Amino acid sequence: MIFTIKSDIILTTSRKPSQITRRFVQFLKHYFNAVYINRGKSSFKKIINQVPEENSLLIVITETKGNPSSINIYNIKKDIENPEISIYINVSLATNKNKIQVNYDEITFINKSKALNELNNFFTQIKPTEKIKKNYVNIQDINETTNKHNKAIITFFDKKGLDTQYKIYVKNYKINKQLCD
Repeated sequence: MIFTIKSDIILTTSRKPSQITRRFVQFLKHYFNAVYINRGKSSFKKIINQVPEENSLLIVITETKGNPSSINIYNIKKDIENPEISIYINVSLATNKNKIQVNYDEITFINKSKALNELNNFFTQIKPTEKIKKNYVNIQDINETTNKHNKAIITFFDKKGLDTQYKIYVKNYKINKQLCD
């Protein structure tokens, strides 16, 4: 399935993020042309109040032992207390400092994962008229016999079709069914 995201995204972290988490969030900020709100010592309610009214998605990256461990996606027009989706993750960051070039018109997601098929309802499905060669996010299952801790891998490609070397390994996810109705 092929999808796009056209929503304006606001990113923040849990309090006092590690350097690894900050680097990961900065990558996401650049890749999705998102707005980053520096959390500092601000309460979650204060962060919510800083989100412009036209924005609906607030993504909070939390960490465990200094590493990004979950992505919580809030639809602040529906509920500011509970995330609509929580994705439990491990990340792999690029070792080199290459500039990542992205076209911001829209980001295409290609979901080849059966394990994350339920997340398809949150995206706008498209039928491309030509082969997608650039600026996309690829989601695919991981062989459970070789990797028992992760269900899927998310890989980011730049506008030249090159792997950015940033990867998200999805351990599990939870959808708040009450917010989806």
